[in-house]
Amino acid sequence: MPLHPLSDTSVADWFVDAEADWWTKVCLGPPGHEAYARVHYDLGDRMPDWYNHRLGSYVRDALLHHTSTPNECYFGQWVGSGWKPPIPSMPTIFALTEVFDGGVVASVRDYHLYAGTVADGAAWDELEMDPPHLMWPADHAWFAAKDVDPDWIGVGGTQALIDELVGDARLDVAPTTYDATDWEVR
Repeated sequence: MPLHPLSDTSVADWFVDAEADWWTKVCLGPPGHEAYARVHYDLGDRMPDWYNHRLGSYVRDALLHHTSTPNECYFGQWVGSGWKPPIPSMPTIFALTEVFDGGVVASVRDYHLYAGTVADGAAWDELEMDPPHLMWPADHAWFAAKDVDPDWIGVGGTQALIDELVGDARLDVAPTTYDATDWEVR
């Protein structure tokens, strides 16, 4: 089935309900994967402009082989990013919240949800804009997160997936841990 918007956002509940700081979730996804890495995309003068748009396909090539559900994938597009999604969204959203002093709960990121195949992530490449901000397969084998602030895509998955990304000479990849703090950008 081609890329399409979803009105039922319950497939994102596992991510929304994960016990972790919202910032770490939007940068690396949910906790619990075997390994994590940062795939840097903004290399400035070291690489031509097309590199940033090709990077999404390089990462998807690896992700495709590390899930049992490549034809059932979900994509989150942050409502506040200013980027238009490749197809119109549904009016429904799923939200990450934070509890502030005094017990006030506020939304920090609201996302529209789409479904399709891993390969459907290319729809964002064609627009030459940010990749989808969140991406995961139905089997939760991995998670790719691209918030608008960091200059990298966070990937969580098996050690084999992270090793494949690190070993890809076309990519600038730094292995990390879920609780690392040296990568934080706010």
